[in-house]
Amino acid sequence: MKSIFLVAVVVCALAIAGIGGTFATWSDSETSMGNKIVTGSVDLKVNGEDDVGPSPDNPKWGNGVPTKVSIDCMIPCQWYGPFEVDLWNAGVCEYDSKCYVHFKDACCGNAPPKEGSGYEAPGGEGMKPEPELVAEYGGKVDCLYVPGIGVTGDNCSMLSHVEVIVCDADGNVLVGPSKLVDILCDEIYICDLTPCQQETIYMYFHLIQESEEDYGYDFFADPGDAGFDELRWKKFNDWPSWAMMRDQVVFSVEFDLLLDVPADELPCLPGE
Repeated sequence: MKSIFLVAVVVCALAIAGIGGTFATWSDSETSMGNKIVTGSVDLKVNGEDDVGPSPDNPKWGNGVPTKVSIDCMIPCQWYGPFEVDLWNAGVCEYDSKCYVHFKDACCGNAPPKEGSGYEAPGGEGMKPEPELVAEYGGKVDCLYVPGIGVTGDNCSMLSHVEVIVCDADGNVLVGPSKLVDILCDEIYICDLTPCQQETIYMYFHLIQESEEDYGYDFFADPGDAGFDELRWKKFNDWPSWAMMRDQVVFSVEFDLLLDVPADELPCLPGE
């Protein structure tokens, strides 16, 4: 009995001293594996396509998506279109992205006249159809001499004669009607575009008609004036617009997708 009592005293003394007196308890640990952080993306596809390339002309980035607008025989007072463009965000960020259209890189000049026709323009400006030469440099229009309005297409005045309208699928006007010269190089908002969402837009183009009155001339009587001849008026009153014959403008249409998410403020920084 005495030895048992001594052992109990020693155990209690050790426990009180904090030596070897900690009692075991249950615990459980789990490890989260495979954690990773991957950046997201926005990926704009136009009619289901990405940039075409690389190419010999641009080995790094390619030459863009295929042409969307091609008009080979535009005449005044007619709207051409719709030129349909499907915009698709193939990115992986479930955030708002905004899509913009940007008309740029315009270059104007004369389209060659039909083979075997046309006349050499002064100043070595190449072959032009006869009506274009008369309107630009002066000449006879229905037995009347007109002074001409000057060279147009070569200095890219096509930009001030071509109007554009961009609509959405519901017919709402997103852009225009605007002259290309007024919106060239502008980034114009079209729509919000989240991943796996498609928006379709339609582009229309129009060549503005010009009459002699636009330039301060009045060689041909207008409706209601003395000497009005309807057929003669229809044929010749808009002779300044002849200056746009066989002119051309080549331009790019860029579509931009911008991730538009406001920055979050951290609720608490370390040390605060």
